[in-house]
Amino acid sequence: MRKLFFSKERLGAFMDAILAIIMTILVLELDKPKEPTLAAFISNWHAYAAYAISFFWLGSLWTALHIAWDRIEQVSQKTVWISITLMFWASFVPYVTSLLIDWSDKRAIQGVYGAVIICTTLNLLWLYASMDQDNRDTGASSYISYARRNLRIDLVIKIAGFVLGMIFYPPIVEIGVLAAALYMVGGRVIFRKKEKKSTQFMKN
Repeated sequence: MRKLFFSKERLGAFMDAILAIIMTILVLELDKPKEPTLAAFISNWHAYAAYAISFFWLGSLWTALHIAWDRIEQVSQKTVWISITLMFWASFVPYVTSLLIDWSDKRAIQGVYGAVIICTTLNLLWLYASMDQDNRDTGASSYISYARRNLRIDLVIKIAGFVLGMIFYPPIVEIGVLAAALYMVGGRVIFRKKEKKSTQFMKN
């Protein structure tokens, strides 16, 4: 049976819209300071930190999807449903971040936050695998393979942060998520530099 393919542009636009909504909702979880003073803002620093970590992690997720979407040529029905599942997990981020803002020092809350982030990452890894199958005979395969390798390291960082947070100090879970996001952004910068050098070499 011939595989059914969908428009990658429509799916990409759909996911962009959902992630934009999720990232916007995040700021609504922030409480107003108790009084209009700098001290009141500073005393709420943990809420701003939780917001920033979740926001930039979602930004890192969007970047990963954008780069992949720019390179692939086609998406199957399986990839569409895996993408929808990815958005399902990502939609929990504002909720678990709101819990984190209220109870950042609680092991159970950090555990739920870490679990949502890890499940989202596992779903992204699954999405990469499906994209690879859809585009095996295209030029996108090499990038997807590179992205999957990087994402496995990213996942290890998050799991390590989760385990250490559950055993020792709960906020390590958040720190692990931030470290993983920085690692992924750095990896993409390095990949783009290598790609640019390779393109210049081919032209010369």
